[in-house]
Amino acid sequence: MNLRQEKRKQFSGMHLLKAGSFFNNANKIAKRVLSSGCLPSLALLAALFTCNAAGALENLVYNGDFELKSEQRPPPGWVMWGSKEGKNPDNYALDTNNPHSGKVCLRIIHPADTGSYISSDPEYAIRPQKGMVYTIKFWARTDKPGPSFFSAFTYSSIKPMVFVKMDGGFIINDVGTEWKEYSYTLTEGKEFILDRPLYLQLSFKATGNMKLQKTLWIDDVTVTAQPAVDDKLMVDASKVTGAVLEHRLRPGGNLDFTVDADSPAGRATVATGGISFHRLAGYTGQPYNRKGEYTLAPEMESAIRDLRLPMTRIYGVGDEPFGIEGGIDRAAELCRRTGIPEETTVLELETQGASTMISPEDWARAVRYSIRKGYKFRYWEVANEPYYKGAAACAFPTSDDYIKHVKEVSTAIRKVQPSALIGISFREDSAAWGNYLLAHAAGYYDFTAAHWYGLMYSKTRQHKFESAVLTDNYKVLNDTLKLNALMRVYNPGRDVFQYDTEWGAGGDGPQGSDYENRNANILGTLYRAVRLIYYTREGMLRGAGSWCMFTMLKSPGYGIISQEAPKQRLMIYWLYYYFNRHVGTQVLPIDGTAPYYTPAKGDDPYSKPGEYPGPVTPVLATLSADGSQLYLVIANGSWSQAFPCSVTTKGFSARSANGVLLSNNDLDGNPLLQRKEDAISDLPVTLEGTGMKCNVPPHSVVFITLEKNGK
Repeated sequence: MNLRQEKRKQFSGMHLLKAGSFFNNANKIAKRVLSSGCLPSLALLAALFTCNAAGALENLVYNGDFELKSEQRPPPGWVMWGSKEGKNPDNYALDTNNPHSGKVCLRIIHPADTGSYISSDPEYAIRPQKGMVYTIKFWARTDKPGPSFFSAFTYSSIKPMVFVKMDGGFIINDVGTEWKEYSYTLTEGKEFILDRPLYLQLSFKATGNMKLQKTLWIDDVTVTAQPAVDDKLMVDASKVTGAVLEHRLRPGGNLDFTVDADSPAGRATVATGGISFHRLAGYTGQPYNRKGEYTLAPEMESAIRDLRLPMTRIYGVGDEPFGIEGGIDRAAELCRRTGIPEETTVLELETQGASTMISPEDWARAVRYSIRKGYKFRYWEVANEPYYKGAAACAFPTSDDYIKHVKEVSTAIRKVQPSALIGISFREDSAAWGNYLLAHAAGYYDFTAAHWYGLMYSKTRQHKFESAVLTDNYKVLNDTLKLNALMRVYNPGRDVFQYDTEWGAGGDGPQGSDYENRNANILGTLYRAVRLIYYTREGMLRGAGSWCMFTMLKSPGYGIISQEAPKQRLMIYWLYYYFNRHVGTQVLPIDGTAPYYTPAKGDDPYSKPGEYPGPVTPVLATLSADGSQLYLVIANGSWSQAFPCSVTTKGFSARSANGVLLSNNDLDGNPLLQRKEDAISDLPVTLEGTGMKCNVPPHSVVFITLEKNGK
């Protein structure tokens, strides 16, 4: 047995207590549990066994006080991580000068232009248990006041290390030159869900600024465990099964299918063709300036009206210089001028970065004012992405703070407007802001706004084109179905749904996603087209607003139009222009074959080979309200291959056909089109027998209208 094994054995032994100590220390907890009539859980018993003879909770961190005598650097129980330049053992040494307690503390030196840090040794990792809350405490000081970083992370395997997502990253904003204690909690079922055995590890980084030379001292690091007090039964989200994503077309060599106009499958989800506004007086100065003056040029207003938007969303309405009532009035004026229905428009009142909140009384005041003015607004979204706290002030430091606010706001609004629909934020990759939030706010929300951005590529981790526009979408669409299933678990008997108020292709370029052309040029346009086909056809959401209406020409990554070029359009504009003209009221069943794409190794940096296969050419078929037009929208997610398309129609005999093609050959081109013709052209369509034929070019979206005989 080597020294490390011996020490680990000793460490494990510290947590084995005598039976007498167990009963003395656990008496109060045991009485409370047993009096409830419930049997104690294994997690509770495990927690009780962490009590020492004096009644204090056992520290689960090995050598957290750094008092274990050793010349080792870093000290026993701790290891170096990060860049080679900073992984100098002398940067992680014990310091006898001014420890918080005892004889020593740990000094962490961050040399300029390095990215290293220190973590607890995986060999001594803490093993989390079900139903437990872990309290993490430590003392810290620094030579240069400013943000330092602490994180707790989990992994399911040590060798190799397989990390599991958890909400465990914290910015320590107020580290000063004097010792200060910091405390954080991680709750199983909230920050993480124990659906498999996990290891918990702690990490400290002196600074996030790689260029800064800085020293951080830490001391008395402790982790203690207690049973979580929670009246909600959390379910394991990974085990909740939802509907399977329907592709409708089987794998085959050709795009060859039948459309049945005699047996509509249901209503088309037309509200998915929305585009969200930023703010009423946002950074572009449209549609209002900070004085509340309307600023849209006639060309811009007309361009928006021509999109025939079925919904939109505006946030920060209560955070403008012209006040809440002025914001409500201007939102109504914007809807009137652009032809967007008020009754499907979402209004969000809180500050843009969720740095402050609107009181429940002010929410009620806003809704009451809207009703008094005769407006038809009824979708109210409580805060925009409150989970992105960063280093700035935040009105909702934890999801519990947000849940409390949602309950109070929802209650206040419903007293004024019983028919109101209350929306909440949701973060798919977070337990605290995802599963936990859904469970603990249940009954107070009607819809979730998950903001299903996708395509999180970068210059170093790029998707293959087909994987970007197809596989990533199919993954996100599966996740939307899982969210629906999870909401139903927590809201039995209630009609809860998704109404996504922001989404788009979110690839991150060197300057950030707003500056990444591919998010809005032909790649981003195809990405959105595939999503729109499924959103509208399958109905997993009631509505969706793509991000976002206005942009500056220097940052076109999410843009639709820009007042800097009022007579020009970005490529996504034409997608929505034609899409909303080619969605009828009824979805028609399609049956047939399509070429399929299955990602191979290296195609997708975020999915395994073979995951999420699906059609290269997804199809949407709908029928107009009067039955006189049959519409087809087909996206071709292949960069290089065209596909002949053969369509047979049942119950619909066409007398004419018209086709529009959207495509562009520049994968890195600017999304701003100099001319409409740079992306839009006519598509030849041939009527043949009881159907039609056409050719679907590579990386394109085609829009086809069939006019019925006798109309």
